Amino acid sequence: MAEENDFASWYDAVAEDPEYYTNTEEGQKELAEMIRKESERLLEQIGKTVKRTKEIIWLSRFCNACEYFRGGPRMRCERWDVRIVKPFYGRPIWTRVPSKTTRDEKELAVEGINWDLKWREISDKVVEQAINHVNGGFPYYCYKGK
Repeated sequence: MAEENDFASWYDAVAEDPEYYTNTEEGQKELAEMIRKESERLLEQIGKTVKRTKEIIWLSRFCNACEYFRGGPRMRCERWDVRIVKPFYGRPIWTRVPSKTTRDEKELAVEGINWDLKWREISDKVVEQAINHVNGGFPYYCYKGK
């Protein structure tokens, strides 16, 4: 069975003896148990790293006129205590981490997001058009004019 520090064991076990793990009832049960433990570990790891779901909101054409809006390089909404970001902004910051399925290899993982950079090379005109269409072109329901 998989030990805590050996998450690649189910993957390696199948690679070493595919006949046993695919064609015998006992092997299939062992494999299912190893995969279940790995799934539980991944879910637990994800649960530890998940941040608030409303960390950012997209900039609407109405935000600048809202009482809760705070401008500057890092636009904020005081109503929701979140950062306001233009559409198409948010480039992932990648890092290499040890692989959980293959020994002596690395995988790419997102370490964070740089909200000051566009995620793709998109013209400012397209960004402005997107801002005009955020929330269907209507103000957010929390909008309160100045």
